[in-house]
Amino acid sequence: MSFLRGRKILLFVAVIVLIFISGFKFLNYKYIIGFQHPESVCMYKNYMFVSNIGSSAASQNRDGFITKLDEYGNILEYKYIYGLKSPKGIFAYDNMLYIADLDRVCEFNLETQKQLCINIKGSKFLNDIVYANGSIYVTDTMNDAVYKIDKNNKVELFFSKKGLSPNGIAFLKKTGNFAVVSFDKPSVNIISPNGILLKSSFIKGYNGFDGVCVLNDSVFVSDYKTGAVLSLDFYLKKHQLIKRFNTPVADFFIDKNKLIAPLIDADKLYIGYFK
Repeated sequence: MSFLRGRKILLFVAVIVLIFISGFKFLNYKYIIGFQHPESVCMYKNYMFVSNIGSSAASQNRDGFITKLDEYGNILEYKYIYGLKSPKGIFAYDNMLYIADLDRVCEFNLETQKQLCINIKGSKFLNDIVYANGSIYVTDTMNDAVYKIDKNNKVELFFSKKGLSPNGIAFLKKTGNFAVVSFDKPSVNIISPNGILLKSSFIKGYNGFDGVCVLNDSVFVSDYKTGAVLSLDFYLKKHQLIKRFNTPVADFFIDKNKLIAPLIDADKLYIGYFK
């Protein structure tokens, strides 16, 4: 830490903290409070979107909603999209916000504010979602399945394996494959564009993963029970701890200078800035 010599650092209580963890230098952080079981967060065009499960992760009572914030975490519309069943994973692309809503996928047009929901017959617990190569891919944790929805809204089973309990899903642009993490075990699974399991890597010392995010040549995952966020190399051979929250972390977001993590049980959103 020789670069700190000769510098004065002011510590503002609960606002600015200097933390060094596994090469990531967190300079400051803040918490946004008042959510209702926040499960997923995504960024799009200087806006932040957060899914709120509502009263229950498996509820049909339509008290789930999406909160819209600016890029700094200021809430613009608390219930930007409402009347959802139990929204979890969200993904934004080309002015569309895709929402995994329990047993259906909702497509919300951010320009026209129009919404279309597609029922996934037989699904039980749709969890995370990603848009890639003109199609939507969504995980079903309780059915050990990943579904694909094409541009014509045709639904098909993309991948299934008993005991997989798929949760987070991310697209690996470098290879064209998908990274899918298991909720019941600490494994990262690589699936080809044709729905073939190519590799499964287990990370010892953890319980089961929830979120997965890709940044450059690194894969990031969250361990749900411990609230640990890990960084893995692209080939899933090495890993390092980025931050431990000690409370469940769901589908987080990470880019070149910040980590945004929904703390689902604490009803908070963490925004941490690093170099």
